Amino acid sequence: MPTRTELEFVIEPQVRKFCGPIYFTRSLDEAEGNVTANGSFGLVDTGTKKLLVTCYHVWDEFQKERLERPELKMCLCLDQGPAALFESPEPLGEDPEFDLATFDMQPLLAACGSRKFYQLNQNPPGRVREGDAVFFIGFPGNLRRVIGGELRFGRVPFGVKVCSVDGWHIQSEISKLKMKPDEFGGISGCPAFVVRPGKPIQLVGFATSVVLAEYLCFTHATCLNQDGTITKK
Repeated sequence: MPTRTELEFVIEPQVRKFCGPIYFTRSLDEAEGNVTANGSFGLVDTGTKKLLVTCYHVWDEFQKERLERPELKMCLCLDQGPAALFESPEPLGEDPEFDLATFDMQPLLAACGSRKFYQLNQNPPGRVREGDAVFFIGFPGNLRRVIGGELRFGRVPFGVKVCSVDGWHIQSEISKLKMKPDEFGGISGCPAFVVRPGKPIQLVGFATSVVLAEYLCFTHATCLNQDGTITKK
């Protein structure tokens, strides 16, 4: 596992540009009392499509909420300044088993600013092994605040070790992180990167769920196709 200094000053700045918070709101003008939930997203470039990737259950929850609240909107925090409205999003791919959904980011490229798209076509996700160090940044909902009328998200960097790999599903043990299971709410969809000595960070998957309050699950990124669809390979 890299040292705390390496994680904070070397790895976190690299990972930060590929991720951000996604949230649902009843109003674009007033944040206080109108934001109902949030998750996280990753940005990837397949060589054919520039994609936003988040969890299927995040997208599914938005659709269910919007049936009751037609005014509900999905927004992305892409850079400094106002959030970007993800207007009438339609997924390119969605899979409840993998718990992932993908969206074409072409309409919002101008709003991405300092955000970057991980070059999945140039550095495809490799094999993950037990004991590998995985790093990711999440945006827990319990750190979401409205300050001076502006919505702000706290971000939390995580460094964990892989404890099991089963096909497209990866698990890491989180019991030692001293966090309650509900404190992970909001990190769903954040991209996770393997960190190996002397090698660049490598995207391997996306955080999906907490199991038995002890394990955090990821879906391996090899399920993403160049056109943004999701299939088993």
